[in-house]
Order: sequence, then structure tokens, then C-alpha cells
Amino acid sequence: MKNNDIITKIAICFVLVPIVLIVLPYLISPIISEKYGQMTVDLIIFLVAIVLSQNIWHIKISFLSLKKPLSQLCQLIPSILFLLFTRFSTLSSMSFRLIDARIILTVLFIALAEESVYRGLLIPLSLVFTKNKQYTAIVISSVGFALAHLVNIVNSPWSIVMLQMLIVFASGLLWGTLYLKTNNLSLTIMLHFLDDLPLFLMKETSELVTPTRPQLISAIMAYLIVVGIIGIITFLQVEGLHLWKLKK
Repeated sequence: MKNNDIITKIAICFVLVPIVLIVLPYLISPIISEKYGQMTVDLIIFLVAIVLSQNIWHIKISFLSLKKPLSQLCQLIPSILFLLFTRFSTLSSMSFRLIDARIILTVLFIALAEESVYRGLLIPLSLVFTKNKQYTAIVISSVGFALAHLVNIVNSPWSIVMLQMLIVFASGLLWGTLYLKTNNLSLTIMLHFLDDLPLFLMKETSELVTPTRPQLISAIMAYLIVVGIIGIITFLQVEGLHLWKLKK
């Protein structure tokens, strides 16, 4: 596979989700109700990812692996702890009475679409591009995952979006590592689903508060520290055994 070809495919993965999220709602709005719009758009992204992987790029997306289940559970621990850490503050604002089939399917299709693109497609492409440098490949996929959330600036203050992107990048590191170590995309889909579901169950009275400048600076510093910690954890997950062998 030529280098330029790989770069083109990586670029397509970077822009696929944001472009479809921006353009497609306007095209489907005359025929599909707004409340089903998000679900429809992400279903289309997922189907595009499947067509790219199976029929055009011939990249195998491993949606399920039952090999070494105990090892997979161990690899899952950092992601679960981070999920609890990042979503703990939203529990008081959630209303489980809001759960219905539409919300479940919407969140599921978001997880399927984004995981198929950023883990299923982008990580294998990044591995080829970096000549199998696993941690670098995970960072590339996480950057793409974070940049996709720039589209949220349409509905949210830029400061909130910036902080969200930092957390999304950290999540991308954990989920990318999990997929690389387990070859099981269903685990990252599950985590993504659980991560997004609370946002759809927020009470109507819940509002995002724009931080003041001092609060924003403090938040950015705290988030960068969190990203740094997650970066170290994922690096040790990916390279720890290799470094230990080198020391021996």
C-alpha cells in the first residue's frame, strides 16, 4: 500500500464523520423527522464504514472476539474507571424515565458509527502508516476522534467544546488501546454507548454553564493533567511489556 494512498484513507476517516454530520441533516430533513435525524445520520456513517472496510479498502473490523476473556476484562478496567470518573457528576442530572427505544437506538448508532471509523478503520490504517508503531497509531486515531467533536461548536460554547475534545481524546486513547489489545470492537462500542447515554438522559432543566476565564484556564490545566495520566496509562498498556523485555 503506497504512502500517499494511506494518507488519503486516513484523511477520509478524519473528515467522514464531521462532514456527514454537518451536511446530511439538511438533505434528509424534508423526509425524516428531526427526532430521528441523529439516528439516521449515524446509521449511514456506520454503513459507509462497513462498505469501506469490506468492499473498498478490505480492512477487517473485528466486532467480536472471545479469545482470552479474562485478559480482555483486565484491559477493560482503565476504561471503566475513567468512564465512572468522567460521568459521575452527571448522575444527579439524569432521568431514567426518559429512556425509550429511540434514545437507545440513537446512542447505539452513534457508538457503532464512531467506533467503526475511529477504531475499526483508522487504527489499522495508522498502524500501516506508522510501520506498526502501536501507540502512535492510537494517538492518531484519538486525534481524529477528538477533532470530529468540533461540530458541537454549532450548539455549544467553544470553551465547553474545547474541554470536551480533551476528554474525548483521552477516551480515544483508552478505547484505541482496548481495541488494539483485545481485537474486540464490541467492548469499545459498549463503553461509547455507556459514555453517551447519560447525555441523552439529562433533565430538561440541566444547562451547560459557560466557565469564566479563570475557571476555563483552571479546567484546561486539570484536563491536560488527566490527559497526561491517561496517556501514560495507555502507553504502559501498549509498550509496558516491550519495555520490560528490553530492561531484561
